Amino acid sequence: MRINNTNTAVGTKLALLLVTLIVAVSAVSCGNNSDGDVTAYCDVISKNLDLGVPDTNLPIDQLDLLITLAPSEVKKVVTKIRNTSADVAEISALDQLFAATFDPEAIDAQNTFQIYNSQNCNINTDIVEDLVSATQASIQSELEQFLSVNYEEENWSKEAQIDVVFNGIVTVGVKGSLALGSGFQDAESLCQALSLWLYAVKEVEGTVIVLVGENEVIERSSENLSCATKEIEQTD
Repeated sequence: MRINNTNTAVGTKLALLLVTLIVAVSAVSCGNNSDGDVTAYCDVISKNLDLGVPDTNLPIDQLDLLITLAPSEVKKVVTKIRNTSADVAEISALDQLFAATFDPEAIDAQNTFQIYNSQNCNINTDIVEDLVSATQASIQSELEQFLSVNYEEENWSKEAQIDVVFNGIVTVGVKGSLALGSGFQDAESLCQALSLWLYAVKEVEGTVIVLVGENEVIERSSENLSCATKEIEQTD
């Protein structure tokens, strides 16, 4: 009887051990199956690339969605990009549009992100980059043509440096730069010209900024009815 009881006890322990192993294996298996959804992840990337939005410049809501879908191997990278984008969105309009903040970790994350997407989402990044570059060049040329036709007689017509600011192929602002020493009237005239193109011709919500030298002297956003001026600082 003791032997039988011992055998029964051993058998029970083995059965419990077997059940535990099965549960553990099942948990690991389920964990792997729930480790992101690469198909849905790639679908989000592809849809935004079709719109001409670079994968490292996605809107915050799209990055939040990617975090929920991302496999574990890229989730940390997506989270870094999302947090960096959120930080940029909180700074001033001038910095957001034109300032370049050197963040080695953010740059590494962007590179890793793009490599992962190209390898796992069947994305030809060269084709996307060519499309974005061609579209940006076309819009830049359109603005330059508009200014040359309508403002040829202005003092700034030949000397001003004009740059359209993009998020992918989406126009989000215009920057005009005048030489140090340029007068207020020239800066205001340039702001008005850029505003007409951005808000009336393109019907875009964005920011117009005019600099004299390195100093921002006039700024206008789509919410404002006119260009807001700042004192021009003269530097040696």
